[in-house]
Amino acid sequence: MPDLIKTVTDKAQFPFLLDNFFKGASVYIKTGSGNITLQYIGYSEGNVAFRIPLVKSSPENVVVYTRHKTNTIYLSMKFLERSEDTFVFIPIKFQIISESRKEDRKLVGIDGGKSIMYLNNLITDYIIERGLATAEKKIDKIKEFAEFELKKKFDTVKIVFINESKNDNRLKHVISTSKSIYMPDLNVDPEPGKEEEHNFYINNIYKTDISLSSRNRYISEITVPVMYNDIIVYGYIQVNNSQASTDGMFEVVKRMSIAINQLMIKHQLFFPLEDKFLVADISNNGLGFVFKEKKFLRYFEEGSKINFDILLPTRKKALIGAFVRNITFLENRIIKTGCEIFLMDPASKANYEEYIQSSQ
Repeated sequence: MPDLIKTVTDKAQFPFLLDNFFKGASVYIKTGSGNITLQYIGYSEGNVAFRIPLVKSSPENVVVYTRHKTNTIYLSMKFLERSEDTFVFIPIKFQIISESRKEDRKLVGIDGGKSIMYLNNLITDYIIERGLATAEKKIDKIKEFAEFELKKKFDTVKIVFINESKNDNRLKHVISTSKSIYMPDLNVDPEPGKEEEHNFYINNIYKTDISLSSRNRYISEITVPVMYNDIIVYGYIQVNNSQASTDGMFEVVKRMSIAINQLMIKHQLFFPLEDKFLVADISNNGLGFVFKEKKFLRYFEEGSKINFDILLPTRKKALIGAFVRNITFLENRIIKTGCEIFLMDPASKANYEEYIQSSQ
């Protein structure tokens, strides 16, 4: 939570705020495809000018921001006119948000950093979804194999991938949590500590699934996510029984989810990018990487999951799962993507933390 939010609408303070916070600083404007870098030119007669390269038009209302120490300063403006790459706006208000800095990032690769590191074998949920969408026949064969094996033990089997449905409640749940659903017997009260999980399933999964709730036939469910590298969820296996399920049955479904992912990789339904990406900065909880080719932009969007490995200067490797948090257009046509790490296996975590500690 921010420690302080201050709004300034007094135009007499605008020249001081602009020169103090924006002059010589990195200023950004957020767009649908990422953040674009601006250059503050000056303030005169109630108007403010910015140089915005590679942009031909501006919306009527614009918000730009910059950072100064522990402050993030937002400036709301109204577009006035443009001359080549110089845009003139009428400033409306400043909003200064003061908050504690989360962590310091060590610069590497660019901006004066000495160590050179690259992201390798990078794959995103978009790459996986696109690969699945163009391999329908191969997917059908994999589903047939899995369903045939699972129907030996379960009454019903359903397999869904991310390219097939956007409004599936089970898919939303496994993507957001990366967790399985295990309801061994709905005729029995949930174990202590599992009441919330049980109630969520009944209200948000079971009751919205007409094929289950209208029949009242099936009393157990096992739903297991299908995952790439145990990091990116791209589908699930759902089985239901008219009898109670056991932990052994749960293990059967989990093994099948692993087998499905192995078949996907074997048949090359999707695969990581061959390109390497230069690491710009790195910290305990995240990192930033850069590239110049705009073709890579389609693979990333804020909130998407990515998976990659990184060879650290200690000569040890880390396999990382991360969320894309921001995309920024820098000078010299460089595009920077900032990521927040959400998952590493124990060995990767130990290697990563060892490097971070040694570099401080």
